[in-house]
Amino acid sequence: MRKMFLVPCLSMVIALGSTMVSMASTGWAQENGTWVYYTSSKDKATDTLKKSGNNWYYLDENGEMATDRLVEYNDDFYYVNSTGAVVTNEWKAVPNESPSEGEPDEWWYYFQSNGKAVKKPSGANTAKLVTLTVKSGTAKYIFDENGHMMSGWINENGEMLTEDDAWKSGVYYAGGNDDGKIVTGWKYITAENDEDTDRDGDSYWFYFKTNGKKITDTDSKTINGKKYRFNEHGAAQFDWYNKPTVATGSEATPSDAVNRYYNEENQTWLATGWFKTVPSEDVDAEAHNNDESHWFYADKKGDLTKAQIKAVNGQKYGFDVNGKMLHGLYKITFADDNKTIERAVEIENEADIPTTSEDGVYVYYFGNSPKEGAMITGDTSIEIDGETYQYRFKKSGAQKGAGADGIEDNAIYVMGKRLKADKDSKYEAVTYNDEQYLINTSGKLMKNAKNQKDADDVYYCTDKKGVITYKGTEKYKNRKP
Repeated sequence: MRKMFLVPCLSMVIALGSTMVSMASTGWAQENGTWVYYTSSKDKATDTLKKSGNNWYYLDENGEMATDRLVEYNDDFYYVNSTGAVVTNEWKAVPNESPSEGEPDEWWYYFQSNGKAVKKPSGANTAKLVTLTVKSGTAKYIFDENGHMMSGWINENGEMLTEDDAWKSGVYYAGGNDDGKIVTGWKYITAENDEDTDRDGDSYWFYFKTNGKKITDTDSKTINGKKYRFNEHGAAQFDWYNKPTVATGSEATPSDAVNRYYNEENQTWLATGWFKTVPSEDVDAEAHNNDESHWFYADKKGDLTKAQIKAVNGQKYGFDVNGKMLHGLYKITFADDNKTIERAVEIENEADIPTTSEDGVYVYYFGNSPKEGAMITGDTSIEIDGETYQYRFKKSGAQKGAGADGIEDNAIYVMGKRLKADKDSKYEAVTYNDEQYLINTSGKLMKNAKNQKDADDVYYCTDKKGVITYKGTEKYKNRKP
């Protein structure tokens, strides 16, 4: 804060001089180049204030008029300018004669309309905030019992804190030594903390209420429509926050933990809706260690969507037990309610592809259309381990999006995958529901086939459903009984 100084005008000196000359025997007199004041008893007035014209002047212990310094009178502080007049409604910086560690080289004072410096009332146990007029309007300040304007971190008692960790116990913050305005609202402040290795810089965001006090120790504080979390020292917390699980012992599962995300260090507000970030170690240790970002979705309270398939803005998305959005082809195991996901295993290579159906287990595909992670329905091609496979996913019903399982459109599907003969074999016998069927390289059921020969010269005959009725190295010939 830039303080403005009042410069006494020459007319004040002239006025004072004329008064003193006219009152030579009693009152003001000039002696040895300085002004003194004689009382009616012909004694010099000492350690007191005397008025001349519109101004007050201070006579020191020797009876001489003080100039250009701080004076103390009747437990109050005043400042007299170069002409000796007590200044009013003015900021003054006074050198700190013996600064302690962390103290400024000069103290700022504010002298009121009565000339007295603003100070903390004697006997007061708490800080007293004083509102003063500044260029921008008004601002609040804190002064100690000596009239010193406090700066930096200030405790509940109104004392300036100078330690490196002053931010921990400080209640108010008043900027630098030449500022002093009590901060309200948000402020990014340097705060040394060797224990916190997650932040990029050496500062934290703090929020100060209208009374100047910082917010501390809360998991949910709404500010301007957004929610924030502050630790016991008032530093806004960012990144992942895991509340303790409600369930205990063997009944506790990862999905019981309340995981919330408070954005990056330069934002810190609670993430709601969609957000993408590196999971915490609790959410996904491997992704965390690899610095791999994933999508998450949180409700209005910031709680992650977990262990379910959820519709968001007209599209369905899958989330694992820790809240990570599923992206790709997954084998999903549901609880008895057929809604709660107990396990989601990504199918990344041929060995992972299910070959048989299982109760409560389904295959889903979360692709990139129309949005990343959106659940796919209908027929689609999926590349797995360098090979392309044809899949079909249900378009409706309770298990919408689950892989088809059964015979549909003259083809066999097992957990969504369409069974096909190897391209080099021409035809292939596959077992489904304890029956052997003949399929070609496109997956088509070979119905009513008569001596269809595969690449190994094996002949097949099938019935009207495609079930194999004959398999041999020679052509089947009808013979009469």
